[in-house]
Amino acid sequence: MTPSRIDFLGLPLDAGVTLADVCRRIGEKSGPEFVTFINPSSWALARSRPEFPDMLRQMTLVLPDGIGVAAACRFLTGLECPRISFDASSLADPFFRTAAEKKATILLVGGAPGVDEQMLDKLQDNWPGLKLTGSMHGYGGLAPKVRSVMDKAPDIVIAGMGGLRQERFLLDLAAAGYTGLAITCGGFFDQYLENARYYPRWIDRWNLRFAWRLFKEPKRLGRRYLIDYRIFIGLVLKAAWSKKIRPLFSGLGRRTHLT
Repeated sequence: MTPSRIDFLGLPLDAGVTLADVCRRIGEKSGPEFVTFINPSSWALARSRPEFPDMLRQMTLVLPDGIGVAAACRFLTGLECPRISFDASSLADPFFRTAAEKKATILLVGGAPGVDEQMLDKLQDNWPGLKLTGSMHGYGGLAPKVRSVMDKAPDIVIAGMGGLRQERFLLDLAAAGYTGLAITCGGFFDQYLENARYYPRWIDRWNLRFAWRLFKEPKRLGRRYLIDYRIFIGLVLKAAWSKKIRPLFSGLGRRTHLT
């Protein structure tokens, strides 16, 4: 697969990127790398916060987090577009394994106060080969966190602060001259602390991760899945009608003349 930056329904997306492609960037000294993800709620965020698409365009990689984005990309564009999420069902294990092998230093940023410290301890227990240099919670101003990152100069920063805030943090790191790999992880810290294998195998096998998360966190995720996702679904249906379905019906309506 050849990675390709496309404009997908108004947001940038890097299609054709694999887990191995992301992991190869760990420990590289060729320059800064800023990696984030979009899921169906990203289109609702872009509608309410118009600066969000431009923030995404400044990232090195924007990856399809969730089977919905990946499947829609494949259907509408014909490009290979594997799902890549920073969780135990996708990127997390190969990412940590590669980081341990390359002896890359990691700093964690995100979660509520205390969550970052618990995450640091659990990650160190499960991956004793990791070189974890510390953690910071995700609350409060970003400027002190940026200064702390620059002082520690880790090879990798993993940021889990929620959409827009975590991307803003990465861009602030870029402006400060950070030269390592900074990657967002959304709610991964909370998931990992609950269970290192958050999704049951059958849920993962049938791509029902969204349903499992809604079952586990209905108050927090109810609006996202039941309201915010409608914007993405509407855009996909509109694009499918104009690019796939309408031409099909037009073709069926034509008469074929034999000569």
